[in-house]
Amino acid sequence: MYDQGTQAVSRRRSVRTYPSGRSGRRTGHSQEQVRLAQLVVCFVLFLTIFLWKGIFPQKLVQVRDDVLNLISTDFNFQEALSNLGESLAGSETVLSDLGEFCIEVFGTAPQAPQAEPAETVSFQPPQPGDMLAAELQFLSGGPSLAARAAHYADFSPFGLEAAFPEEPAQPEVSPPAEEATEPEEPPAVPAAGTVTVISDYNGQPLPENYTMDQVSLGELETMTPVQGRLNSEYGYRVHPILGQNIFHGGVDIGGQMGDPIAAFAAGTVEYTGENDSYGLYLQVDHGNGVKSFYAHCSKIEVVKGQAVAMGDTVARIGSTGTSTGPHLHLELKFNKTHLNPAYYVDFLGE
Repeated sequence: MYDQGTQAVSRRRSVRTYPSGRSGRRTGHSQEQVRLAQLVVCFVLFLTIFLWKGIFPQKLVQVRDDVLNLISTDFNFQEALSNLGESLAGSETVLSDLGEFCIEVFGTAPQAPQAEPAETVSFQPPQPGDMLAAELQFLSGGPSLAARAAHYADFSPFGLEAAFPEEPAQPEVSPPAEEATEPEEPPAVPAAGTVTVISDYNGQPLPENYTMDQVSLGELETMTPVQGRLNSEYGYRVHPILGQNIFHGGVDIGGQMGDPIAAFAAGTVEYTGENDSYGLYLQVDHGNGVKSFYAHCSKIEVVKGQAVAMGDTVARIGSTGTSTGPHLHLELKFNKTHLNPAYYVDFLGE
């Protein structure tokens, strides 16, 4: 049986329990807000890391397709949120729970694509869930500044490579190529009659039409008529027979009686003759004003007007005329000026 006092107590108890039940509903609502905020944080963190890792505008199309696939998929978000709430309620590592939640929502890592020929391989971006889980795991380890810099400079997961300025390649310095040496051309031969060597002669005055200077014979090819010793030089001397200081207008080259005398150069026999001074003699005209004279010969082998080549035998060594023994008296002339034959022939013993 109830009295009024008992009813009043009951009413007070019921009033006390009512606010308590209402407070429980508020607590459940607050927990849902917390989970929703955590979900928002998860997505914000995902987007931050995803963009930080190098998502470019051309990759947004792929992101859009992934979101559309996620929306159209019959996925139980309520169960996922429930699992996230239970994990957060009994775990101290919020980052790991958020990672597991995102993996559950976005799926697991895709299977490695089959290798295709190099020409047709296309880049397959990693799944967002795997990327987020990897980033959360990396960040939860408290990496150093250097480790973070190295980690976020790696664009290989996206099929990209970091572009760093490269030093310009230094061209290889090859040793200078040896210049092809062309054969040196012989110096131009001075024209016949050009003085090439001026003599320092300071003796007695020279007779008319005699010079001690060396004069060019032009391009005339020459040779030594007789191979022998120099018995008497060109210039003033005491005559071996007359005993007078007389100018010797040629050179005396010793030899054996009857030895051949060769033509100094190609030319034409101008004349032959004989007298008391020179004995048997002849003169050959070589052209361009150059002439050669041979004396004291024992025999003349050519006749006037005969063409001879350089080296042809024109006479034989003798001792005719004013002579002390077999030898060749050789004179050279250019336009009636007598030259020193020693500039143009060789002697034995030199």
